[in-house]
Amino acid sequence: MKTLELSQVLTDEEVKNLKGKYLNMSHIKYDIVDEDCDCFTKEGVLLFKFRKNAFNDELCDLAWKHYHRLAKASRGRGASAGEIDPNAVYWKKRDLVETKGFSTKYLVKGKESKMRINNQVASQPIGYYESTKSLGVDLPCRLTHYTREHFDRFKKGFDYIRAVDKSYQSLNPEKHKLQLERALEKPDFQIEDTAFSTFTINRNFQTGVHQDSGDFGFGNLSVLERGKYKGGYFVLPQYGIAIDLRQGDHLCVDVHQYHGNTQIYESMSDKLFNESLEDIYGDNPAVGTLGLDKRYTRISFVFYLREKIAIKCNEPHKYLINMKKDKDKLLNHKGVMRWEAVVGKSVDMEVIKNSLLYARYNTKEEKVKGMYGCLMSHLTLLQYIVDEKMNNVCVLEDDSTSDFIVPDDLKKTDHITYLGGWLVNLKMKDIKKVVEEKSSFSNGLNKLENSRVLTTRAYYIPKWECALNLLEYIHKKKVWKAIDIMMSEYVKHLYYPALSHQILGYKSTIGNKDPKLKYELY
Repeated sequence: MKTLELSQVLTDEEVKNLKGKYLNMSHIKYDIVDEDCDCFTKEGVLLFKFRKNAFNDELCDLAWKHYHRLAKASRGRGASAGEIDPNAVYWKKRDLVETKGFSTKYLVKGKESKMRINNQVASQPIGYYESTKSLGVDLPCRLTHYTREHFDRFKKGFDYIRAVDKSYQSLNPEKHKLQLERALEKPDFQIEDTAFSTFTINRNFQTGVHQDSGDFGFGNLSVLERGKYKGGYFVLPQYGIAIDLRQGDHLCVDVHQYHGNTQIYESMSDKLFNESLEDIYGDNPAVGTLGLDKRYTRISFVFYLREKIAIKCNEPHKYLINMKKDKDKLLNHKGVMRWEAVVGKSVDMEVIKNSLLYARYNTKEEKVKGMYGCLMSHLTLLQYIVDEKMNNVCVLEDDSTSDFIVPDDLKKTDHITYLGGWLVNLKMKDIKKVVEEKSSFSNGLNKLENSRVLTTRAYYIPKWECALNLLEYIHKKKVWKAIDIMMSEYVKHLYYPALSHQILGYKSTIGNKDPKLKYELY
């Protein structure tokens, strides 16, 4: 195995000036690495470890099957997307302003855009991401968009990700140990059984010079291929070294160093061969996505751990069901995501009459509309939690307090738990049992035996599968009851004393029940 010790060929300032620029063969000062190699600085700091054929054909085929379509177009890849060429086909059609290197603004109906954008490249993060702000909206820690859209594909390729992780552990055990410990601090945002939270997938993408920001530990790169091509070398320009990373290879590298790729291109014989390949993507080059006018495919993966996940992803997602007319209630809630309630009054009565709810509640129009709106507000939010594969979620109505901390014992459960509400006996025969059960509650999690909680004001969902199970339970019913009654039939756990309380002065928009049959949990 080859071992290299390298000195810098560019100063810090010189390599910084390359940011966003494309690299070429002139930036490579040593023989291109195409065999097993460990590379260090002259000071003994590890730059990379490279291993040929680390992953067998079966694993590569698995990754290709489930991941090759996940590299979707993006204009948010910063310096890695490369310098903007105003004369390129896509940019020539736009009125560009303030073009600086790898980013630009543009005119929309004569007005300057608020955002700067980059070249469009086929590149997307897959897995988990920390909480961020986008267009003024606070986004929670979450699965990335394309992971949510293709969650089954994401999970079915885990064996490939685990193989990369295992190789990482072998090549760099100290860094892997630290990274795994950090990942285990937030297991809800960890790619199962690995030290990774996320990977970026790129297709036919020559990256401009950049550093990977927000990553903890080392980056781990691999490649999948279809067809023939040349180039695409991974370069560390400050050290003048390049690696020919091909299918089945593994590069464990310090991605906090400036790096980029050389041009990916076809020789004449490559082009003739590639023209015989089936067009499996059906891309439209006219939209300006770089590199997608070719029949060959080079998919590169970068596996990593988002550093801020360990810092920002502790608290649960809190969703507050709220109607537009009641937005003043939001003043009582900080750091909570608003969920737009379904307004029953606005729903056509014929829709409600055709619902499973109306079959039971053939009653005053105003009341049944309110019940329908409440029901659908919760069902749509539950479906969103399932679709987004969200764990650690509090569902709150806007007449409940939200300034509570979810205890660790709740996060470890596998069932939905009430965080507050009214304790009742639904058969309304033995109120004594309700009182006796309340007096027997211990601090913390309790299982309901003789009574139920009759409210949907505040409840906790530890895992998205719990929301799915609840939805399946409700949808199997031939006749729907009010959401609080159906929930009370299904949810058998509560937290005592209550974590969430009703805000004084707020009353239900549907109606109040007989207070003699209500027993507060607090």
